[in-house]
Amino acid sequence: MNKGIIQLIIIIILSVIILSLLGVSLRALFTDQTLKENFMFVWDFVLHAWGTYVSPYLQTLWQKIQELR
Repeated sequence: MNKGIIQLIIIIILSVIILSLLGVSLRALFTDQTLKENFMFVWDFVLHAWGTYVSPYLQTLWQKIQELR
């Protein structure tokens, strides 16, 4: 368990270092309204696709698995 947490912390630190070297400001990214709207659009699409296409098939598959028991 500790190994995974340490790896996650190292990945986050390296990501921040790489973004800094590329000249990307995290503060500017998180305050940019256009970026927020784009993420909201993508998230709404993912929720719609999950509810419309993925979830019904997974529920059917789960029911079939339960019937096999």
